[in-house]
Amino acid sequence: MTPDLKPGEKIEDLQYKGLRIIQNESGFRFGTDSVLLAGFVKAGPKDSVIDLGSGTGVIAMLVEARTGAKVTALELQPEQCDMARRSISMNGLDIEVVEADMRTAHESLGRGRFSAAVCNPPYYPAGSGEISGKGESGFEGAATHDLFCTMSEVASSAARLIKYGGRFFICCPTSRLAEAITALSNEKLTPKRLRLVAVREDKAPYLALIEAKKGGAPGLKAEKQLVLCNQDGSYTEEANAIYHRTDA
Repeated sequence: MTPDLKPGEKIEDLQYKGLRIIQNESGFRFGTDSVLLAGFVKAGPKDSVIDLGSGTGVIAMLVEARTGAKVTALELQPEQCDMARRSISMNGLDIEVVEADMRTAHESLGRGRFSAAVCNPPYYPAGSGEISGKGESGFEGAATHDLFCTMSEVASSAARLIKYGGRFFICCPTSRLAEAITALSNEKLTPKRLRLVAVREDKAPYLALIEAKKGGAPGLKAEKQLVLCNQDGSYTEEANAIYHRTDA
């Protein structure tokens, strides 16, 4: 079923199990990091996962399709919720979209309700760089800058929503890795798994993928660095598998 599209919208192929997503060309669109984070999540059919700041729902849809977990998409902005709901319906997925502020979502959803959470948070502090005003409510700026929540608030939101022993999957620029680990640790979300991502083997990593455990004992495992491209610019075998260009 093809949904009615609003001005500026188009349907894009997620290259996995026939999934498609509605994107607005004048607003924030998901990128590489969302796909990498979705591929980093470890969950199964018995898990309940909440996607914090879900946007148009790309991570929620990929996690549900990959793992079979029961996924809830939490998003504050009405425009994004609307696109996510239409994409989910178009794909025939069973994902609930909740329009709420992650900082207070535990009041309606319940503390410790989920076994895992995932978040691709805003990458830049509110006072840094140029903020885009695309969209009626400037939702691109909110997706890239800490307009509605800080790194610490993201961590505290996850800590309230997941149960003891639950896992939290998050990504951040390497420039904010220390800040992210501090924020997680302050909420008793112990970083347990870390994977750095580089565009090429000869480039410094630009992204960190982190798995934290609520109430976990100290002990961080650093995994082999993920390299996205070969020297000739082609995608590496692992990147192709994550992007579902080849069989994983």
